[in-house]
Amino acid sequence: MVGTVEVCYADGMRPTITLVLVALACAASFACGSSATPVSRGGPAAEAGADLASLDLPAGIAETSIGPIDVAPGVEKTVCITKRLGNTQDLAISGYTASLAPGSHHLILYTTNDTAENLTPTPCRPFVGLAGGDAVPLVLVNERKLEWKFPSGVAVEVPKNQMLRIEAHYINTSAADLMGLGAVSFQGTPKASAPSYVAADFLFWGTDSIHIPPGATYSTRPTFQAGTAGTHLVSISTHQHSLGTGIKVWASAQAGDMSRPIANDLDWSNPAWSLLSPTVDFDGTSGLTYQCDWNNTTPWTITFGESALDEMCFVGGYYYPGHGFDLKITGSPTAAAPSGTSDAGAD
Repeated sequence: MVGTVEVCYADGMRPTITLVLVALACAASFACGSSATPVSRGGPAAEAGADLASLDLPAGIAETSIGPIDVAPGVEKTVCITKRLGNTQDLAISGYTASLAPGSHHLILYTTNDTAENLTPTPCRPFVGLAGGDAVPLVLVNERKLEWKFPSGVAVEVPKNQMLRIEAHYINTSAADLMGLGAVSFQGTPKASAPSYVAADFLFWGTDSIHIPPGATYSTRPTFQAGTAGTHLVSISTHQHSLGTGIKVWASAQAGDMSRPIANDLDWSNPAWSLLSPTVDFDGTSGLTYQCDWNNTTPWTITFGESALDEMCFVGGYYYPGHGFDLKITGSPTAAAPSGTSDAGAD
């Protein structure tokens, strides 16, 4: 099911985006977390050849990959490609298995509204397009081998002919060239043969109250965002840029409650992508509280933005039942805060 949803910013702007993810119940009929008969082999990419065999991934209902990409000694880089998943029918995804070759730091897959492929690895930045609703995270891999299963009763629907942006971050600390390579195999079933379902989608909540003076440390104050009553958060992730020194996230019964920590990411380049057990259940009063910290080592004032020279403070995760990509950006830039103190901007 693909539809159109509205996203509300704090200033009242209401951009329209296309919903690209919906969840289906993960029931025995499609063996949650197990392999199904392959119906789409839109990756692994042909150019990877036999190298993909070394990743030892199980066959899935759909597969995709990036690489091999040469990474010289001492080099760190992030590159992206845009490619079709190759699925000829709507899919209900109940889990996935991913594998990275040595030198691959992390891999992120996004569903995107792009219409044309670009298979040439091109330098890029993480999470570009999310603030405008142009891309939605689907997979984050920050381990050499990762198996992910959505909770029982939750799965993600990927429409047929889905376009993906694949982002790969490489670090080569060795004295020899490495070939960066990553692949993902999805488990699930075609939507047409799936049981009845409950929708699930991705939320991405953050603040633009970022104003970091040159040479200063800086913190947002704890920022509370209420969730939609009757929805349940099943996973958590965070996002900052390279000056970030940490994001803390709490499940809050109401504004001011910080008794249940659910994330504490101290490395901006290696964010959490974790299932929550138990889930965080929203009742209209409860929600998430988050706080971001930075150390501005540059001679410039740093503010909110998607550029590598800007900063961000976001939390995200899958929730159900879904009402579309839930994007909330609160606050507005505030006056410079003294070094080592917190922003006092409004929510």
